[in-house]
Amino acid sequence: MDYVELAIKSGGFMAMDRFLLTNRLATLETEQEKLAYICPPASVVNAYFAELYQKQGPEAATAYFLDLSTTFSSFSAAPSFVLEGSSDAPTFRFIRLNLSGKSFGFAYENVTERAVVFSEFEDELVTDELLFEIAQLFPQYVVSLDNGRITMAAHDFGTFGEPLALDDLTTKSENTDYLKITTLNIADGLAHYDKLVNNSISNKKMIQFSHRTFSLYIQKVGVK
Repeated sequence: MDYVELAIKSGGFMAMDRFLLTNRLATLETEQEKLAYICPPASVVNAYFAELYQKQGPEAATAYFLDLSTTFSSFSAAPSFVLEGSSDAPTFRFIRLNLSGKSFGFAYENVTERAVVFSEFEDELVTDELLFEIAQLFPQYVVSLDNGRITMAAHDFGTFGEPLALDDLTTKSENTDYLKITTLNIADGLAHYDKLVNNSISNKKMIQFSHRTFSLYIQKVGVK
């Protein structure tokens, strides 16, 4: 691996740092030490992510961050703000998110593009409004809430049958494994969702945003 070129390519260093990098890396013995030294700081990662998001969209931004997370083994199943740069996870990085005026972040759990969204504070309440806000930011992902844990991942739910109108702005459709509520009005959609969940259907909440509409997915009982 060419650590010098990787350092420059990743954005933490510039071409003028080439000799500095060569000399400094020569003093480091292990791959982990070298990756920790050249891994871009949080400020660089977040600035580049934000620039990509604004200019090219959420998919380009998340693709960049997934590539960086893969290159530097920056995955975590239990991410936190205090984990970044620690001796246990020197290359761990995460993306800062301002959600409803509060401090959150997201990091990838693994190379399959499954991400975890987490608050800076452990006792932060997870609301429906928060989930819908995340879904709007990252429409390529399904946002899920399961036992208080928020995750994002790409998901193929398969083909759904003909939609049935539940009200003027909300429809319901289904296939073998899932029910889908599609709505232009969050409050109405959640009201129909609550009725269906209470009718013997599992309550893992899954939300996706697309073309000005929200879809809420309900996994049917017995489907894994």
